[in-house]
Amino acid sequence: MPTESLYTRAYRIGSADSDYMSLYRPSALLEHMQLAADGDLSSMGITVSEMLAQGLGWMLLTTDLTILRPARLEEEVSLQTWHKGNKGVMWLRDFVLSDNQENVIAEARTTWALVDLQKRKLLRPTALPFEVRSHPARSLGDIPAKVSLPDSLQTWEADRFEVRYSSTDSNGHMNNAGYADLCCDTLTTEELETGIRRLQISYHREVRMQEQVVVERSAVVDNGIWVRGMAPEDRGTIFEARLTLNEADTSR
Repeated sequence: MPTESLYTRAYRIGSADSDYMSLYRPSALLEHMQLAADGDLSSMGITVSEMLAQGLGWMLLTTDLTILRPARLEEEVSLQTWHKGNKGVMWLRDFVLSDNQENVIAEARTTWALVDLQKRKLLRPTALPFEVRSHPARSLGDIPAKVSLPDSLQTWEADRFEVRYSSTDSNGHMNNAGYADLCCDTLTTEELETGIRRLQISYHREVRMQEQVVVERSAVVDNGIWVRGMAPEDRGTIFEARLTLNEADTSR
């Protein structure tokens, strides 16, 4: 398939996208992934404002992000994305982040659902009154698996977060990129400096302004950390995630 047929967003990683080590924050990459997805759809005449006018929105269901190497502050990068088809109510979308030498920095597989914003109800793909071009021949792999914390896993409360204005988006709930920050905020300095190689998130339900999220995490198990967001009132699960760390550098 011709590469030029895929939507590409080129940009420079800015200071607001970077962490205290001048590395590209996972949440910032997720934000740019959403912008690229919006741009791809907009190029087909499907703008965010038009969808909102029709009472429609997108809900991210799963994200499986693999970071091959950390991108850095002021690095010139390009983010390519494409819709590769549907599976039931799910819209399947892949992403590839590359440097200016066309070396792949990160890859992601995601699933989305079309939502009736008033009824907060998932809709079948046929409910979208627009045609979305798909590229089924191009794929980074299977549908990302849902994250589910093992029943035997012990976790503890690492944070308690209240959703405020700065965390919400045009759909009226906490933006999906914010969940990556909730996960990363549970990590120790040593874990952050070891680095994240893979981030998997399953989103179970939306969180609206002034709602709280109790964030729990596990110890490091098989080089991974499990994170879960719970509603404090009914202990219902909001999201589940697994962060796989890089192999520790034993040479120091």
